[in-house]
Amino acid sequence: MTDQIAAANQPPVRRRFAGARGKAAPALSLVGVLIASLLTAQLYLNWTPTLASSAEATPTATPVPVASGQTPTPAPTGTIATNPEISVPGMLVYAKSGVLWIQSGTAAHQLTQSVSGSQQSQPAFSPDGQWIYYIDTRVTTGRWYDNEGYYDAFSLNYPVLCRIHPDGTGRKDVLSSLIRKGSGRIFFWILEPSISRSGLTAAVASDGPTVPTVQDVLIHYVNTSTGKLGAALPLHDVPLLGLSDPAFSPDGGSLAYTMEGITHNYGTPSIWIYAGGVAHELAAGYRTASWSPDGKYIAATKVVGGTLNVAVLDATSGKQIAQVTTDGASWSPVWSPDGNELVYMHLTGALVDLNMVYISGSGANLTFKIEPNLTDYSGLDGQSKAAWYIPGYGPTPSPTATAGPSGSGAAPSGSAETPGPSVSASPSASAATATS
Repeated sequence: MTDQIAAANQPPVRRRFAGARGKAAPALSLVGVLIASLLTAQLYLNWTPTLASSAEATPTATPVPVASGQTPTPAPTGTIATNPEISVPGMLVYAKSGVLWIQSGTAAHQLTQSVSGSQQSQPAFSPDGQWIYYIDTRVTTGRWYDNEGYYDAFSLNYPVLCRIHPDGTGRKDVLSSLIRKGSGRIFFWILEPSISRSGLTAAVASDGPTVPTVQDVLIHYVNTSTGKLGAALPLHDVPLLGLSDPAFSPDGGSLAYTMEGITHNYGTPSIWIYAGGVAHELAAGYRTASWSPDGKYIAATKVVGGTLNVAVLDATSGKQIAQVTTDGASWSPVWSPDGNELVYMHLTGALVDLNMVYISGSGANLTFKIEPNLTDYSGLDGQSKAAWYIPGYGPTPSPTATAGPSGSGAAPSGSAETPGPSVSASPSASAATATS
């Protein structure tokens, strides 16, 4: 989701709900997220190299993992150690220790602050670069309870979709998942925003906004102007595991997403494309799609057993045309807006860093030059992919769009987006109750 391990940091699933003694149904969507999270965590902790096919484009260099028994020295808390030999064009945003950082050129600075234990993750730029959308996971006090009364206070973490200007000003809550229910409060999931070409719509993974029922984490649209969460798009999913990783295509006409599955205790994801009201599977064994600026290719995380690698797919046929890494510990690629680079998360020992790849050629003639360690042993938050903006590149916001896409299942549009209906603010109960 960005690989769904993010949910593993949430409170335990051992919870009760008002008027629901002995009924587990309201927690099923949460359990599904955590199951997928644990599967993804297994992948992050395994490191068995896989090899690219000789028929595919291959990188000209491969980062070398830390030798067995060696322990790299991590960058100090509150700092990012950047590589002075690699200059990042534009602005690259990523997370470390629950706060967002912006890197431009060879310098990185902290963008957000943790407030009362909050943690920021999963950044996404608006097409014009004026906003960075992200998930702010906040903490409030909840209480375990049954039909007889409340007992045992606990910390309840809940997500809020926020946005902030790259200079750190204008921070605003777009959509909070915390809502009042009875004498307490409940929350629903909001994960992995992707912003449409117009900037008026965010696609998110969520189990809201319906009243408490069983609903998996699916793909929804959020109107970024009103903060309204639409109903789930009409997309098939594997029960309990749900959908993740929404990613608008550059022209706004398609939405890529991940459908999670399970085989032999490992996750078996596949990338799907939703366009024109119809969804089809693009490629099995991949997740976390990132479109090339021309929309012809998709960089993705290739999942083989317990390994993760970066690969490039044809966005029309789904055929893998390149495998960028073969180390088994690389994931969540992000294509640069100018089309000339990729960055991806990479595990070195027990530390997560960003690596950069320079791209040239096209199709089967794509070539890659890997420059490891864009950040040096900085210990980034590996469950949170990066976001990239370069002035003068990327999709031009549609001037005719007036509102976000409909939550009823209308396909994304490459020009004017369909006005969205008024949406009920009653989300599903997917977690626990908090004190008022």
